[in-house]
Amino acid sequence: MDVFSATSKQVGTAITPKMADTAPIREIEQTSEVSKTNQEQSKQSGDVLTQTISELNQQMDKLETNIAFGFNDEISMMYVNVMEKSTGKTIRKIPTEEAMDLSAKMREIVGIIFDKKG
Repeated sequence: MDVFSATSKQVGTAITPKMADTAPIREIEQTSEVSKTNQEQSKQSGDVLTQTISELNQQMDKLETNIAFGFNDEISMMYVNVMEKSTGKTIRKIPTEEAMDLSAKMREIVGIIFDKKG
């Protein structure tokens, strides 16, 4: 029994350091790769969204409507602006300016609490 327990302890200690040494390196490599991929996808989706908004606004101009689409970079969100055709005055903004400001403040608070950007 003593020989068996001594052997199992030796095997356990021999394996554990090797696994502990390689695991964090792989995790860091994977995290940095995921981070780079997310940044690239975010940039591509932002470009696609900007192009789509531009196309929507062109279509609305052709239809002679008083609806315009936009994108708020601060909260990464689209909005719709309904305007009076003759004066250009905004009738309604969806979501409202207050809702967008609230969302921006909430992202800021989350960033302060978790020390990261929304």
